[in-house]
Parts: sequence; C-alpha cells; structure tokens
Amino acid sequence: MRSPRIHVDDELLQGQIITLPPEASHYLVQVLRLKAGDSVRPFNATNGEHVAAIHTPNRKKSTLIIGEQTVASDVAALQVSLGLGLSKGDRFDFAIQKATELGVTSITPLTTQFSEVKFSSDERKAKKLLHWQKIAISAAEQSGRLSVPTVHSPIALETWTKDASEETLLILSPRATSGFAAVKKSTSVALLVGPEGGFSSEEESIAERHGFQGVELGRRILRTETAPLAALAILQFMMGDLA
Repeated sequence: MRSPRIHVDDELLQGQIITLPPEASHYLVQVLRLKAGDSVRPFNATNGEHVAAIHTPNRKKSTLIIGEQTVASDVAALQVSLGLGLSKGDRFDFAIQKATELGVTSITPLTTQFSEVKFSSDERKAKKLLHWQKIAISAAEQSGRLSVPTVHSPIALETWTKDASEETLLILSPRATSGFAAVKKSTSVALLVGPEGGFSSEEESIAERHGFQGVELGRRILRTETAPLAALAILQFMMGDLA
C-alpha cells in the first residue's frame, strides 16, 4: 500500500515530532491499522510534502517524526474562486470534492433566488461548513495537491459578486452569446455558477453590473454539480496546469 497523504497545519521541518489531531489519528490507526514506524506523507501549501514515520500510534493523538521534503511548495498557475449556488443532497458535496481535485482555490456557497437550501440555525450552518471543509481536505489528500481550498460560509450572491477582485470575472449562463474561447488569459478567475434552477435574470444583471462576463458551455444544459467542473477543466487547460 502506498503511504497515505495527510494534510497538517503544523510547520513541517525534518527531524521534528508533530502531534496529529484526533480525526487524522483515528484514520491512520483505526482505519488503516498503521503502526509505529509505518510511513505517511504529511503536507501543506507552505512546507510542501515530506516523508514521515509514525512515532507514537494513538487513535486520538498520534505523533509523527518528520523526514525529508519530497515535494517542494509551489504556486498554482491559476487561482480560481468558485461561487456556487447552494443545492440539495449530495450535489454540493460532489462539487466541492471534484472542484478541489481540479485545483480550485476557494469555494463560496451562495444563497440565490432559486436555492432551496435553508439553514435553521447558525449551529447547523457551522456544522455544514465543517463538513464541506473536511471534504476539501480529503480531496486534496487524494489528488496530490499541496494546498486545500478554503470553503467559506454561505453568503448572498450580490455580496460575493460585489467583492470579487480577480482579474477575470465569469458567470455561466445559457443566455450568454459567447463561450470560453472569448475569455482572455489571466492568472486569477472568479467563476459564478448557479443552483439547480439556475440564476434569475435579475441575478444575472447584478453579476453583469459588477463586471461579470457571461459564458456558455455549448448546447447541453449541465447539472449544478457538473457545470463548474466542466468550466474548471476548460479554464485549467486554457490558463492553468492541465495543458
């Protein structure tokens, strides 16, 4: 079995011993059944990826002894902030997972006119946010990337579009008259994608007023969890690291 990758927030320096949080410890010791001396690969965006060995296996507080760096930290060629309309069920989880694999920098859930997801309390919203961030961490561990995208707390579409500061601002819309071929190359993109029911004409007008350019994905109508992935793959091919 290949050594598992584990995202850690601690500084990674060769020779130091770090303590893993309970969830990571449980995964290594209880799920993978690793023992003292077994190899793992801790990583983060600042320190890159290292080889390491389990020093003290404990299902709640394992320790690792950090070895040499095997992958240096780097900066992604393309920074993409994804604003995605909230959707029901597992659709949003799937979108977070796959967008992470495709190199997205941050993900912001958006409340929109046609969003059907409502949070009954701040506590429920906080639990959901933690759940989404764990999905992003797991996807980063699986996909080999060093950075983990930040999943922000849900906000209104107008707030997100007003605050967007990326070089290129895009909104996916079946009403758009041009595709990605018309998008100029840049190093940062804000990508706006709607929920199951799409955006209202008023919301598209709000986005356009804040500088967002409408783009379409061809003749097919893609689902809310599929559309951002298609767009991200195109953007990464055009400007990022898929070419």
